[in-house]
Amino acid sequence: MSTAIELERLRKVFRVRERTQGVAGALRGLVAPRTREVVAVDDVSFAIAAGERVAFVGPSGSGKSTVVRLLLRFYDPDAGRVLVGGRGIRERPVAESRR
Repeated sequence: MSTAIELERLRKVFRVRERTQGVAGALRGLVAPRTREVVAVDDVSFAIAAGERVAFVGPSGSGKSTVVRLLLRFYDPDAGRVLVGGRGIRERPVAESRR
């Protein structure tokens, strides 16, 4: 069987604004917002063969939805490689990826 989906060392990090309390903190957040990095997916690798059925399970907040969104090209990975049908996801038209 050929490999239909292959993820190798996938990583996605989001920058999230930190909220500060009070009016002064809200104004400070408008002028000089503070951000922190949240690692959503870190070093995920797996391969799924064509026709294979799999379950993607894990605790809440473990990055399952983020991995699916990366496969569907809602997000671009910060690192790693995603192949669908032997081609990189950036090589495929968006409409084809959503199918």
